[in-house]
Amino acid sequence: MPENQPTPPEVRVAEALRSAIDRTLALAGRARAESTAVTAERAARLLDEVAKRGWDAQQRLARHGEEARLGLARRGQDAVEEVAERVAALERRLAELEGSLRRSKPKAED
Repeated sequence: MPENQPTPPEVRVAEALRSAIDRTLALAGRARAESTAVTAERAARLLDEVAKRGWDAQQRLARHGEEARLGLARRGQDAVEEVAERVAALERRLAELEGSLRRSKPKAED
């Protein structure tokens, strides 16, 4: 990534998570220097798995958000169409009433 462009949020989150886990593992490693059960390679694999799961969760969340947005947009469009149909029905009814009034209005005598 070029230096002059901002880092995307998902990369920043993954880097922060990796850094926190690295620090935790380093502290645990110092506390148990004689028993180094977690190798650097294993730690890297674990970090990669955590980052991957975080990325997958973010993608699922984004997909669900987009589906929700589209659902709301569809419902909004349906509501607009329903209002348009009701306005058209009211216009027809008003025209009928106006016509009825015109027909029943007595003619003025000259």
